[in-house]
This record gives sequence, structure tokens and C-alpha cells, in this order.
Amino acid sequence: MKKLLTILLSLSLFSCANQSLQRWPDTIPQQAYFAAVYAADEANRERQTRDEYLQWIMNFYEGSLVYSSGWLDAESAVLAASDPRGRSALDSQLADLGAAIAAEWAKDNDLRTIDNRMLSLWGSILQLADSNEQRLLSVKIIRLDVENLLEGDLLPTEVREPRYERLLEIELFDDF
Repeated sequence: MKKLLTILLSLSLFSCANQSLQRWPDTIPQQAYFAAVYAADEANRERQTRDEYLQWIMNFYEGSLVYSSGWLDAESAVLAASDPRGRSALDSQLADLGAAIAAEWAKDNDLRTIDNRMLSLWGSILQLADSNEQRLLSVKIIRLDVENLLEGDLLPTEVREPRYERLLEIELFDDF
């Protein structure tokens, strides 16, 4: 009986996930972009189905049961705190950064280069920046770090608070 309930719950959850993938939100980059990233990564295809990958993309953007807020929430908070005159450029850059991060983060845990710790750090940096110029610089530096991580030119262990404090000339979490 317990096994039957587990199977039914799994099927129910899969059905919900499948339905949400069919109703891909307009607020996130096109599903075709992420499907192409998935298709190009043979190692990840062996560990994760396309639907699982795409569901993690949606979790990244919209949040999940574990993380109630997603990239869209962080992006909205950053834009709301920004000077209206600079929002358009910042919005575009945040959208590009989010897509680059999501495409890697959504992969199987054992294969991905970008992890939850990095997401948390980068989200904090973006939300703590106190001017449009600092936000734009933060996006630029994080974007370069994402590219360098994916190319193997930056180690995940180097993505730490002191790096950004130095590069952005800010203090992160100084009260902790």
C-alpha cells in the first residue's frame, strides 16, 4: 500500500510539472533556448530528463517549495530600487544574466558548475548594490564570473564574498 501511494504521488507530481511546462510563462526566456542548452550537453542528458531540466529552469525563475522566491523576485526587487532612467538597460542585462545562470544551475547537481551558494551570494550582491552604477557593475562582474566558471577559468571555490568586496569595493554581510 505504501509503495502504491508513493507511485501515485510521484505520478501526480510529474503530471503537475508536465502541465506547468506546457504553460511556459512569458516572463521567462523562451523554452527553446533552454531546450537547446539541454540538447547540447550529452553528460547532463544521461543524468536528467529534458522535462526535469526545464522544471528546474522554472524553479529558478519562479521559486519552489524549498525556495519560495526565484530570479524574477530578485530581479523585480533590484529594478524597483533602481533609478527609472536606468531601468531599461539594467532590466535587459539582468534578463541575460538570469538566462546564463539558469541554464547551468538547472543541470544535475553532480554536473553543474553553479550552485545554490553562488545564487544566494549573487542575489545578495545585486540587492545590496545602492546605485544604478553599482548594480550595472555588479551584473557585469557576475556575468564575467559566470562565463569564466563555465570556461573553467574561474574555480567555484573562488566565488566568495571577499572577491566581490574587492571587485565592487563594498562590504557584504559585515554584521554577520
